[in-house]
Amino acid sequence: MGGRRILEGVRVVDFTRVVAGPYCTRMLADLGADVVCIDPPKEGATGPVRTEGSVANNLGKRSITLDLAHPEGIAAARALIARADVVVENFRPGVMDALGIGYEASIATNPRLVFASISGFGQGSSRRAYGATAHAEAGWLWVQQQAVGTPEPFAPGVTVADLVTGQTAFSGILAALLDRERTGRGQRVDTALMDCQFQMLTEVAGPALNGAPPEAWEPFRHPVHRTRDGRHVTINIGGEHNWERIARALGHAGEPMPPKPAAANALVGSWVAALDAEAVTAALASTGAPYGLALTMHEAARHPHLEERGMIVEVDDPLEGRVRAVDSALFFSDTVSSATGPAPLAGQHSREVLREAGYNAARIEAALTSGGVREQRLPAS
Repeated sequence: MGGRRILEGVRVVDFTRVVAGPYCTRMLADLGADVVCIDPPKEGATGPVRTEGSVANNLGKRSITLDLAHPEGIAAARALIARADVVVENFRPGVMDALGIGYEASIATNPRLVFASISGFGQGSSRRAYGATAHAEAGWLWVQQQAVGTPEPFAPGVTVADLVTGQTAFSGILAALLDRERTGRGQRVDTALMDCQFQMLTEVAGPALNGAPPEAWEPFRHPVHRTRDGRHVTINIGGEHNWERIARALGHAGEPMPPKPAAANALVGSWVAALDAEAVTAALASTGAPYGLALTMHEAARHPHLEERGMIVEVDDPLEGRVRAVDSALFFSDTVSSATGPAPLAGQHSREVLREAGYNAARIEAALTSGGVREQRLPAS
């Protein structure tokens, strides 16, 4: 999609993998940043190798393959960092320092650099973690368990901690870039899965932070009602201002709202159970009552709202030809946020990235010959 983008000209060196980091840097790329993924060599690969992370989280990026255990690989990484605006990495704390490309070493040569680190427990801890670690230890699994009333905790269907951490890192990078405009200096952005997962629970953590015992916990869930034809609808009453709309839509105009939420929800559930889903949603829509019809992922992917808003993008892909993916949820009046191109193969852009970093043709060939830098060409069409 054409149009001016807020982060045009911002260079990002992306050392991340898995979910949180690629999710963060995809959002930077959507805003126009030039994101270059640093991919490790894949020894023994028998076919084309994609960059680290999912296709959806890598749209609009480029890739160079560097062996960070090789002097030429580290030299290339330093050259990229020296001209970058942002570095994003999610190695275990201390790894980048050991490689000689950590925060202190990097800002010594590039004091305007924003250096964003994503980890499990922050830069002061060497403990390894995935999103599942934060789900467990920040209380999220327990909160889910209490809400549903199951005898044992259960994992969510998506890695919530990774996504909220990626969003937090994205926000921190934007804030640090703004601060750099004021001070002329970059800084470190330190985000941790554990912290971000716990911050997401800010409302439900209140009682536990203020002395309420576990047995006093009151789980909160929006009600989900079953329709006569076996579909499910969520209807959040919210208060008396919505009750009248709901009651009128479902054929019970004038029915007083029960004072207790459980009783009010149960009454709405009995009304919904007497109607098919199509009748329920049409009636609620006619009175302006908020509702949601539970959809499968396949049904949601065909939701007319998402098509109308441009939330689904179709881009070229070096292996599949064309792929459809979720697009940016940011909409601006004067600028664009959207996928700018396909997800790269690992090392697809090694030569051009080195050239932009100041390497001449002879030095590029030497780096590639050394094995410290690798490249991968697109498959023949």
